[in-house]
Amino acid sequence: MLTALTLLLLSGCAHRQFSDDNWPSNMPPRAYFVKTYEADEANRAIQSEQEYLTWILRFYQGWELYKRGWVKMTDELLTQVDDPSQAKEVKYKVERIGRLVSGEWAKKSNTRTIYLRHVSVWGNALLESLDRDEALPLINRINQDVDDLLAHRISKDVITADRYYPQDPDNPFL
Repeated sequence: MLTALTLLLLSGCAHRQFSDDNWPSNMPPRAYFVKTYEADEANRAIQSEQEYLTWILRFYQGWELYKRGWVKMTDELLTQVDDPSQAKEVKYKVERIGRLVSGEWAKKSNTRTIYLRHVSVWGNALLESLDRDEALPLINRINQDVDDLLAHRISKDVITADRYYPQDPDNPFL
């Protein structure tokens, strides 16, 4: 049933043509992602540009199976930062994470390094960092982990919730 639903959702988005004219202005430029897509020959051989860009949009805007997109996550983080200079730094670093993660996450599963579970771990940790007033240190750590993961300096298996915050028996989401 889930497979059928996923295929139906994918097919509904597969026919949408993306251009600079209809690309959302609250996301990095479409050209950035087209360049990222074109740079990965292995993924290009098994995924169309349109499918790749569909997953980019889902990452940023959310979709039926995961409502919170990166745009909403970024906005939530920024509303919690009072210092304008720190807000500028947080925005820059979170946008960097978004570009790097989405560009990899949108690829077909057998060619990528970053998976939905990583995105979920990072998103939950970022939300937790707000409660602990530790957003910027965590953002710096995630940036480093993203760099290390993409450069294959760390294994994808080390990205777990307890890497960022110890498990809390009172909070099953950590």
